[in-house]
Amino acid sequence: MLRIISGLAIFAVVITIGWVLGRTGALPPRSDRVLTRLAFFAATPALMLTTLAGADLDAVVSARALAAIIAELLTIAGAWAVHRWVLGRNPADALIGALASGYVNAANLGIPVALLVVGDVTPIAPILLLQLIVLTPGSFAILDVITGKSGRTALRRATAPLRNPLLIGVVTGTVLNLAGWEPAGIAGGSPAEVLGMLGRMAVPLMMLSLGLSLADSQRERRMGPLGRVTGPAGPALWCAVGWKLLVAPLLALAVGGLMGLRGQVLLVPVTTACLPTAQNIFMYASRYERATDLARDTVLLTTAGFAPVVLLAASILG
Repeated sequence: MLRIISGLAIFAVVITIGWVLGRTGALPPRSDRVLTRLAFFAATPALMLTTLAGADLDAVVSARALAAIIAELLTIAGAWAVHRWVLGRNPADALIGALASGYVNAANLGIPVALLVVGDVTPIAPILLLQLIVLTPGSFAILDVITGKSGRTALRRATAPLRNPLLIGVVTGTVLNLAGWEPAGIAGGSPAEVLGMLGRMAVPLMMLSLGLSLADSQRERRMGPLGRVTGPAGPALWCAVGWKLLVAPLLALAVGGLMGLRGQVLLVPVTTACLPTAQNIFMYASRYERATDLARDTVLLTTAGFAPVVLLAASILG
């Protein structure tokens, strides 16, 4: 437990450094986009490739991974029903609300948190695949139909996950593993050294970019103080935040428990469910011009509030 608290404290310090760099103007606005793209296109794919190439694939295709997948699907489906039928939001806004309530930040925070809590990033791979191959193109297709957008642009959006560097890194690492090829044994080990160097950049880049993005979010927010959120997005916002930080971990706990998982093994799907909302959801909302305030503020609030939930889960199950 002390190790997890210490690790989260280190994450918080690095995130704070990024926030200070953004707030003081040491780095210009939107600098987080540069670091995020560097992590997205180079560092994180390299980390996933090298990790999966030498991983025990039984940890990837396992009961704990299945529990995490089922829990995320149930979380999103349940949140959609609440946003649509209880809060009375239109189908497009309800879908954005559902994604904000359950689509986790598996890359930028999932990887470092998995390393910290369970000491392994392989459990994140199935969630990345679920989100990249199923949830993202499926959501795009639904939003295209609802909003009336179709044609070539819609097709390009639907096939975008196939060009995703994270997916390429996961698939390449898995193929190398199945083929029995060690990256260190290819071309005298030089590619492995390059990939290792890039992979070691991933976590600090993610933390710094998160701090910079929080600084930008504070500048750009138009809603005023958190205690004075007004308008129709207010109830939906607090519903999404509560669903993400409370209902999602409890669903993961229930699903894992019903599957017979206990202790550290059960901590994997619960920790995954505790992760905050992915920043991708704000991008999706902005692209379709639906529930953008809801998506933006859910990302901000769940990122600020997920650490105590992770600590509580680790203290109970660890």
